[in-house]
Amino acid sequence: MKIKSILVFLLLSISLNAHTLLMDVIDNEDNTITVVGAFSTGEKTVGALVKLESLVSGEVLFQKRLPEESELTIEIPKEQYQVVLDGGPGHTVVKEGFAPLEGFAKKASMETSSKKLSQNQQGTIVNTSVIVLFSIAFILLALTLYFSARNTKMLTAQIKSKNLH
Repeated sequence: MKIKSILVFLLLSISLNAHTLLMDVIDNEDNTITVVGAFSTGEKTVGALVKLESLVSGEVLFQKRLPEESELTIEIPKEQYQVVLDGGPGHTVVKEGFAPLEGFAKKASMETSSKKLSQNQQGTIVNTSVIVLFSIAFILLALTLYFSARNTKMLTAQIKSKNLH
């Protein structure tokens, strides 16, 4: 019985962190993009913040929360940008934006745009590391509980057998 409860605890603890924020950016080929957000569990991302950030100046060019259908159609800026979907702490996705049909009027230097994208990739790596470490911690806790219960049962049996003699 104890092993079953430990396994249930272990599976629940792992499944708590078992969803990932997903973002799809679609070029509509009419100088607009459609941003679609969802969690890997199929849950909608209603209320998640969509931002278009300039890779030239760093300023926020567009900002709006996702509506009920979890998608937005946005006009493509005239300068290089990145699309950010912020679904809350630990749930942020960043993708480079599509160019308008006539091309960008302002382009970011290669160093600036790669630096901003790599900073966001580092955030994703940190989030993944935290999930892995918490999963390992829960596994170790479950193993500790299992062995503690087993040893307690063995000691109790030994004490009872000595008391009977």
